[in-house]
Amino acid sequence: MNRNSAINDFHSAHRKASLKSAISQLTGEKIDLLSYDQVLKSLRLKGQVERGMKEIPLDKIIGSVGRYSDFTRDFLPRKESDSQRWASVKMATESMLGVPPIEVYKVGDYYFVRDGNHRVSIARSNGQRYIEAYITEVMTRVPLTGDVDLDNLIIKEEFANFLEITQLDKLISDLELNVTEPGGYDKLLDHINVHRYFMGKEQNREIPYLESAIDWYQNFYLPTVEIISEKGLLREFPDRTKTDLYLWMLEHRGELEGELGWRVDTTKAAESLAARFSSRTQSIFKRLRYWLVDLILPDNWEAGPRTGTWRKAHRMQIERKQVLFPNLLLAIQDNLDSRDAFEQALWIAQREGARISAIHLVASAEELESDKVKRLREIFYWRLGETGVQGSLAIEVGEPGKRILERAFFTDMVIVKMNYAPGIQPLQKLRSGFRTLVRKTPQPLLVVPGFMRPVKRLLLAYDGSPKGKEAMYIAAYLAIHWKVELYILTTYRDADQKEEMKKHINKARSYMRFGGVFYKAHLRKGLTGQNILNFVKEKHVDMVIMGSYGFAPIKEVMSGSTIDYVLDSIQIPVLICK
Repeated sequence: MNRNSAINDFHSAHRKASLKSAISQLTGEKIDLLSYDQVLKSLRLKGQVERGMKEIPLDKIIGSVGRYSDFTRDFLPRKESDSQRWASVKMATESMLGVPPIEVYKVGDYYFVRDGNHRVSIARSNGQRYIEAYITEVMTRVPLTGDVDLDNLIIKEEFANFLEITQLDKLISDLELNVTEPGGYDKLLDHINVHRYFMGKEQNREIPYLESAIDWYQNFYLPTVEIISEKGLLREFPDRTKTDLYLWMLEHRGELEGELGWRVDTTKAAESLAARFSSRTQSIFKRLRYWLVDLILPDNWEAGPRTGTWRKAHRMQIERKQVLFPNLLLAIQDNLDSRDAFEQALWIAQREGARISAIHLVASAEELESDKVKRLREIFYWRLGETGVQGSLAIEVGEPGKRILERAFFTDMVIVKMNYAPGIQPLQKLRSGFRTLVRKTPQPLLVVPGFMRPVKRLLLAYDGSPKGKEAMYIAAYLAIHWKVELYILTTYRDADQKEEMKKHINKARSYMRFGGVFYKAHLRKGLTGQNILNFVKEKHVDMVIMGSYGFAPIKEVMSGSTIDYVLDSIQIPVLICK
């Protein structure tokens, strides 16, 4: 066999490994080799005996001492960089000289490769059933037999060790901690240790271990598991337990925080986990559909999130009468041009008890450490400290619209400074990145076109549409929670439409009365956009709240929209609801 042929065989095996990895991510199927060191730690090994050389079944080799991440469980090569080494061993295997036996540890009926991972990989790719091996048998406290699933046995041993350390089974009667992968209970012990450390710092005393274990379970683990249940993660991942998802979600949250440069709320982490990794067929096709739409359609032609998506995601907050906007996304522009938006965000954060997760985009990596950026960072954190608001600032290279949309998922309201209105001419609209942001952002979007305004008077522009109803819901919340004066404005074009709009405004009145909201409702004839602008001047309104675009994107571009008309002239914040 020549080297080119051996390299081709490697690439064929590598492609199979890549395909299996992709399928594994979708299905949750386990394809990883086991780590011998992890097994050694879990099974509490007692000693070992040399057994000499004999043929062993290849399908009984389930792990490796050092290279368990380099191959799949059926020893397909995962690393492209292994091609030359793999090819050399392949050529030696098929030459007259051959290769020496591999070296393995035997644990019960199973084997772990000490030396010879490539030889095993090639033997399996050749369709061999057996391979010669030097065997070191390892004695364990619990023997492994062919009718026992190794992973489950390791998990049981780890759980026993966990309970021995924490005593939680004796302290909590209905203890529920079940994992399906080795190493899970060690991670839980790490969580308890971290919890104990922060408990000690907060209470300024040495916390007994058992006290910290109980506190972790009752005040951290159980509330997190409750979020998992509320967000339907057990339905999205039917092969996972609550404890599996607890560990996975917190790992995912840590990855997100590293990626975003922000603290990520546990609820948002749960939603992100479901959105990105759900194994349900429906969810997989949904991700595929979004990918195809994003690939094919220009941003301005995409329809944006379904009406009510934001309210559905906040259902539990609504039912528990919690604040609706605990995390604000603020897009900060160059040279503190967005100071007005920043001050507006601070004003809202103080009333919502919210964090401000800010992002500032620069054009190149060189600008990341510029004096301008350093100054911006200084002012941002100085104002946070001055107002007592919590928050963080991420500075990245990239296109603003795209980055804002990516990060909006993890927040509850998006706040932006509007330097340029989307325009009212069709060509202006097609070129407007701001308009794309308005359409595609899933959260309520607060547009700040002028100076920051303390909100005392709020105007709801209501037309009875589904998105108008979303705006009505949020307007009612703001009127009560922010203690602001609420006006409701409904407009009509002619006598025929007047009767229809009367019905809509009467429904709004009923909704407000039922919720105990004080309001003043007005029904006026004329163009909606002009009526809104006139009403703002007449009543000295501080903020307008209205539904987002209602037509299909192309129709909207050609015929115009009330939002574009209002944003083209208004100087007070506008909250656009989806």
